Amino acid sequence: MNLSRHPDLIDRLAAQYALGVLRGGARRRLETLAREEPAIRAAIGHWQSRLSGLAELQPASAPVDKVWCGIEQRLGWQAMKAPGAAGPAGAPPVAWWQRLWAAPGFWRGATMATAALAAVAIGLNVRMARQLDTAPLVNAVAVLNDDRAQAAVLVTWDARSQALTLRRLDHLPLNDAQALQLWALPAGGKPQSLGVIGHQRQLRLALAQALGKVPALAISVEPRGGSPDPNGPTGPVVFKGQVIDNTL
Repeated sequence: MNLSRHPDLIDRLAAQYALGVLRGGARRRLETLAREEPAIRAAIGHWQSRLSGLAELQPASAPVDKVWCGIEQRLGWQAMKAPGAAGPAGAPPVAWWQRLWAAPGFWRGATMATAALAAVAIGLNVRMARQLDTAPLVNAVAVLNDDRAQAAVLVTWDARSQALTLRRLDHLPLNDAQALQLWALPAGGKPQSLGVIGHQRQLRLALAQALGKVPALAISVEPRGGSPDPNGPTGPVVFKGQVIDNTL
């Protein structure tokens, strides 16, 4: 196949290469072709330049104390605690969503995919906003990753319509008795259900709450109809990720 005859395909492959999602043999083949084809080199350079200021889009923020505690434990500066173990002075067991905040792996695995997709979403919306002379269509975005740090679900929130749009990229098998449920993870509180996804690959949910005010989201596997426990998930949490507020 002669890629030079397909500029749209070159652009898509170059974008995937710059984002780091083009891997293995496909990435090596594109690198070989780029050495021979100026158009491919130019497309890759264009996307790399476009994403080079990605870190500048992220506002500075101080991590919560539990993140530092988790880092210190993994460096051996503090003793590791068994999951669910009681804290000092007979404190109650730490809940799963609190342990999630303390796990550096959660933030490390989520940051790259979230930032890359957020940059694309923000760039597209800035262009649309300039054309339509309106506020950005995407006011917050989150990429939820699976346990292998692979992007599984893309979530966006539009403040004007107060609607959350969710698109699944995963291939998680579910039986007829199971359903996926979306949760907001406040920094200092219990998970809050944002809705039952079921088996749907894409859906739109009404959400009056500003999604950018929630630090992270998670998706769990629940019985049909959602979790029977109002305090949080009863099934395994399969996807999770940070929320990036585009209004800051």
